[in-house]
Amino acid sequence: MAIKILVEPAIEPVSLAEVKSWLRLDSAYEDNLLTVLIKTARNRSETITNRAMITQTVQETFVRYSASGVIDFSLAPVQSINSVVKIASNGAETILAAPDYFADLDNNRIKVNSLSGAASFRIEYIAGYGLLAADVPAPLKTAILLQIAWLFEHRDESAEFIPRSAQLLLASYGRIRL
Repeated sequence: MAIKILVEPAIEPVSLAEVKSWLRLDSAYEDNLLTVLIKTARNRSETITNRAMITQTVQETFVRYSASGVIDFSLAPVQSINSVVKIASNGAETILAAPDYFADLDNNRIKVNSLSGAASFRIEYIAGYGLLAADVPAPLKTAILLQIAWLFEHRDESAEFIPRSAQLLLASYGRIRL
């Protein structure tokens, strides 16, 4: 499975003004750093939860899929499917029409009706809670703010650490795969 973000989110789930308020900063001196930390914290949160915060276009290639034809997307929530391409072992590509698959957006997956001759699938879809920062659940935004605060205060240390409070907030949004 390979995942690629084709269209990045137009905005971030938390604004620079929200971050500066959270950190109690008044000057613009650290604005560039804070902007980078916002994106870093969002990316980390999306990786941990397998959730897209703000609407983005994703392309995912599936080499392995179940014999039932069910394909689970890596990012949730899925808003819509743009295209489903079946790729044969010889490299020939077939664009599937909507009747050739069933999109189960509530469960972030599709079921392909015919697997014959398919070596892999490339699917382009729209994922995210919405176009606006207000669409993102408050606990996820708080987890992002907590990470930014830690990264800002500990910029000379390892960036691998995530504050426990942020981990707990993100854990409730993690996706379990069976």
